[in-house]
Amino acid sequence: MISKETLTAEWIEKVSKDNRNADKILIEKVIRALMLLEGLSKSELPFIFKGGTALMLLMNSAKRLSIDIDIILSEKRDDLEDVLSSFAKEQGFNRIELQHRNAASTIEKAHYKFFYTPIHKTYEGEEAILLDILFEANHYTNIIQHEVNSSFLITSAKLAAVSVPSLEDLLGDKLTAFAPNTTGIPYFKKEDSQSMEIIKQLYDVGNIFDVVKDLEIVKATFNKIAETEIAYREVKEGTPAKVLDDIYQTALCLSVRGAVDKENFEHLQKGIQRIERFIFSEKYYLDKAIIHAAKAAYLSRLIATDRKVIERFEDPKQVADVIIEQPHNTKLNKLKKSSPEAFFYWWKAIKFVEVPKA
Repeated sequence: MISKETLTAEWIEKVSKDNRNADKILIEKVIRALMLLEGLSKSELPFIFKGGTALMLLMNSAKRLSIDIDIILSEKRDDLEDVLSSFAKEQGFNRIELQHRNAASTIEKAHYKFFYTPIHKTYEGEEAILLDILFEANHYTNIIQHEVNSSFLITSAKLAAVSVPSLEDLLGDKLTAFAPNTTGIPYFKKEDSQSMEIIKQLYDVGNIFDVVKDLEIVKATFNKIAETEIAYREVKEGTPAKVLDDIYQTALCLSVRGAVDKENFEHLQKGIQRIERFIFSEKYYLDKAIIHAAKAAYLSRLIATDRKVIERFEDPKQVADVIIEQPHNTKLNKLKKSSPEAFFYWWKAIKFVEVPKA
């Protein structure tokens, strides 16, 4: 269980100091989100916990802070709000409120805000944690049990546990989200830039890539979720192959610094700048994003060509004698010196790109 000592100014201050003087408001939001998750685990709701906060928990990492709780429920319930209200007070929340949003697709969702009085004072008398609920069948391949624990928490007695997708499943899911022109987060929702949200997906893809082992699960989950999102969004002539091409082209745009799409590159650059507040374990800048983009491009081609094995970068010597030639984008050769790791994954990716015959 999460100890009440977690919600003290002293503990929040300590966590901040332990993490490069991280934003105390964000730290409290992470703690509150995990307390909400613990409350959900005490309810009888048969949910699957997904998204960025699930990834933070699975990787036992605070590289990128995530402050929303995303869950899947296979069925709607008439008593849902009563169930959520039943544990809100015990978990430190004042009240809950259903948020009404205009749906951009046929996806059935519910959004609740859980309001609390912050320990670390902000400009607002109340702050809130968002609970996003997606009503659909489970499309993940491997569901595991994971304890609700984090370096941000003081815990005591038995830890709560929740159902989460495996890292391979989350990677397949995150790939569909890094496809801004098809199934992913778009560059804009109405007039609001979503560039930071796109980069969050890229950051997650790059980090999960380093630890996954089973490409078959990644492929299976990617294909199931891509097909589901295509149907929900009514993507014209949409196929998983088109989503994979979208991932590849978006990664290429970033990697050649806008040489193929200047406008969208500028949006992605702004996303990299804006995400800094949420990443405090390291400095995140364009060169690091390009490495993650190269990994995303490589994954897109592995899935598209039904490969079985992920090859890994180990040493710049692996690309010492390599040159990318036309008809591929030769601007990628600049990466050989500036980022051998990114160059390695692009070299591997283009091996699996079909070049149209003249």
